[in-house]
Amino acid sequence: MPTTYPRDLPAVPADRWDAEKLADRIERPDDGRAVAVADFALNATSPDQAEVRLLAYIEHDFEDELRKATAIATQELAQGRWRVSLRVPGEY
Repeated sequence: MPTTYPRDLPAVPADRWDAEKLADRIERPDDGRAVAVADFALNATSPDQAEVRLLAYIEHDFEDELRKATAIATQELAQGRWRVSLRVPGEY
């Protein structure tokens, strides 16, 4: 289930849950606003935890504008490591 910002976020540890950016792109749906999409991999024990951790990581390290941002865990890459897509609507 997608996790939407804002919400309570955990403290970000020094290892940043080994987060790494995998890809990014701009999607331009015919019927709506453009959406920036960035895919990350990070360590978590569940898809829900992965989504919350990604929002915390982005807020902490990048201070990006996350209003209406949604994190969606899309795939368990290995045991305890998840691929999570961050979707941020905006003017791009």
